[in-house]
Amino acid sequence: IAVERSVPMDSLRDPESDEDRTLNPEYVVVLAICPHLGCVPLADAGNYGGFFCPCHGSHYDTVGRIRQGPSPLNLEVPPYQFLDENTVQIG
Repeated sequence: IAVERSVPMDSLRDPESDEDRTLNPEYVVVLAICPHLGCVPLADAGNYGGFFCPCHGSHYDTVGRIRQGPSPLNLEVPPYQFLDENTVQIG
């Protein structure tokens, strides 16, 4: 968590803070669809330990922000809420 929060916003192609992308820093909720051409990124992979799209080489950090490769945007965060400490409602 501390690593992602320390990333300078001016170093990001699609600048969004960790706090803006997560409701609870213990969980990350993103759509696993690469914004570049719609491929499915692999979790726990890539140069930043988050997501890696093997189709064209986009690398995302652990909160789904684009860090390297052709994707112009971060992985999308869908509307979601925590109904209680054990239940997440997406959509």
